[in-house]
Amino acid sequence: MVHQYKLNGYNLVLDSCSGGVHVVDEVAYDLIALYPDHTPEEIVQTLLETYRDRPDVTEAEIRECLADVESLVKSGQLYTPDTFSDIAGTFKERSGGVVKALCLHVAHTCNLNCAYCFASQGKYHGDRALMSFEVGKQALDFLIAHSGTRTNLEVDFFGGEPLMNWQVVKDLVAYARTQEGPHHKRFRFTLTTNGMLIDEDVIDFANREMDNVVLSLDGRKE
Repeated sequence: MVHQYKLNGYNLVLDSCSGGVHVVDEVAYDLIALYPDHTPEEIVQTLLETYRDRPDVTEAEIRECLADVESLVKSGQLYTPDTFSDIAGTFKERSGGVVKALCLHVAHTCNLNCAYCFASQGKYHGDRALMSFEVGKQALDFLIAHSGTRTNLEVDFFGGEPLMNWQVVKDLVAYARTQEGPHHKRFRFTLTTNGMLIDEDVIDFANREMDNVVLSLDGRKE
């Protein structure tokens, strides 16, 4: 499957099955979009019409670009066949609906305001809010109930900035620990944070209870 998008002036093409990422010009970007459903002649004529006001976009240039795209396709870097699709159902059957991990968005807000943030400054284009302990508890109960025979369960405290809801994080970890023995489970916790709110309490608790701490480093070097 091919995904195309534009970001910060770049034309990006992602081939999800091969993992190939291509940065291309506008003509190649449009050509790649046309490639699966049009003949070479249709592609050439469509692009000549689209870019009729650009003298630098000639038929020869388009055909050369088309040859480059065809080369990428043949080498397995673009429009790569999904070899997983035929067995995806089998893997799903094997899982039996078992859930082994959760990513808990405990804070739909952040203490930073980065303009480029993929999460829209932590609020994901929604309202700023903090997860309550009760909602988080229900999520952990759901994980336990749907984990089947799995012993090790994983929970990532995410945001936004989860340290803005730090007490709830600690309370959820404490609750999960009380459920390990009765249900024969072991929780592994990850904290994903920008690090700005780390203090001695966070350090002590993370060293004691977190299996992973992921730091995202943002901003100017200084």
